[in-house]
Amino acid sequence: MRRLRSTLVLLALFLAIGGYAWFVERERPPASEADANERAFDVAAGRITDLTVSAANGDVTVLSRTENEIDWEVTAPVETEADDNAATAIATTLAALEIRRVVEDEAADLAPFGLAEPPVSVTFATPDGDPTTLSVGDESPTGGEHYAAVGSRVILVAGFVESTLNRTTFELRDRSILEFTGPDVTSLAVEQGDETLRFAKADGDWRVVEPLDARADFGLVEAMVGRLGSGEMVAIESESAADGALEPFGLTEPRLSATVEVGGESHTLLVGDENPETTVYARDAARELIFTIDAALVDDLARGADAYRQKDLFDFRPFNANTLTVVRGGRTIRFEKGEAAEDEAAEGEAGAAEEVWRRIEPEPADVERPEMDALLRALSDLRADSFVESRGGTGLDAPLATITATFGDDGEEERVLIGRSGDATYGLHGDEPGAAVVDTAAVDDALEALDALDPGASTD
Repeated sequence: MRRLRSTLVLLALFLAIGGYAWFVERERPPASEADANERAFDVAAGRITDLTVSAANGDVTVLSRTENEIDWEVTAPVETEADDNAATAIATTLAALEIRRVVEDEAADLAPFGLAEPPVSVTFATPDGDPTTLSVGDESPTGGEHYAAVGSRVILVAGFVESTLNRTTFELRDRSILEFTGPDVTSLAVEQGDETLRFAKADGDWRVVEPLDARADFGLVEAMVGRLGSGEMVAIESESAADGALEPFGLTEPRLSATVEVGGESHTLLVGDENPETTVYARDAARELIFTIDAALVDDLARGADAYRQKDLFDFRPFNANTLTVVRGGRTIRFEKGEAAEDEAAEGEAGAAEEVWRRIEPEPADVERPEMDALLRALSDLRADSFVESRGGTGLDAPLATITATFGDDGEEERVLIGRSGDATYGLHGDEPGAAVVDTAAVDDALEALDALDPGASTD
């Protein structure tokens, strides 16, 4: 009985919905049927120069641009740059809008469709045309579509149209936290109190230059620059720093600033206090606007230099190494990569001779490629777990091994020292400050791979 009762309830609901759709939609006075893919407006998106967007939250935003230009401006209720993607999406949606069905050509009453006082509407204009308004009302009973009106003509449009047009002033304005674009950033500086963390980019590589001079993790620094360039405001707190005063936001003396140099210009983000919504107050030094940003961005900016240092002990990779020299226990073992002898060369698919590794000293000889690859891989995989400021007590004054490698088409050279003190192992790349703490087992694995290629290793 319980199962039968549930079935009857579901059947009654189905009949009610079906009946509503039948009487509301199909029993209306006959209306003209739209031709397949009939457009609601005969206008090109590039010709739309003015938009007035009324959103469901009550915001009314006015935007304008020059014909066929992509740059929009918000002219009311504030004057500021627009989010070009959002504004262009609205213009494109209007130009491409297809009528799913004409409900009524001349509706006497728009209220049944939610169009008497539509929650969403857009008025658009072209340089030589009168303004036209599209209103969007209720969702249709069958779902997936919305009623819309142009004057007294009621039509059905795709459901996504409502979400595309229903944009608040905040969503339609430019929300960039800093106004710079492009890949030509040459430096990034983060200042906290008396401390400065500075990065410089040259020849495509990032380097920490203050408070120390060391290689930087390219991916981490590049990602930070990208977040500053593409980051968006969470909310706007005040249109004018002069009107709202900086002190309530902790921006009179910002706790942190991040400055990007690009194209000979500086762009600075000033960071103040956290707010109750767990975001952080901030402003662009070049604008009066006060806004909030994601706290995670501030946390990443506040990290110390060690967090952004290059963790890889070596820059070379197994595929681009050309030579490798290891001085260990007073002995030197050196390897070079070259092409196989002509009578031994194996032609690849592209016709290139096979590359082989040779031990140059001691006891010159060819070496097995798998064993050499294992050594190169073990060395290139060595990474810093952390860093120490002083080399005292690291064993680097009397290295366990000194490793020199050349790599790349230009034959770039790097030297790494390996030191050991007690159970701890340390590494030093070039003349970088301090020392890297390296996994002892990983270093032992690399030395074991070296022993497999060293004819004198068993006699040490």
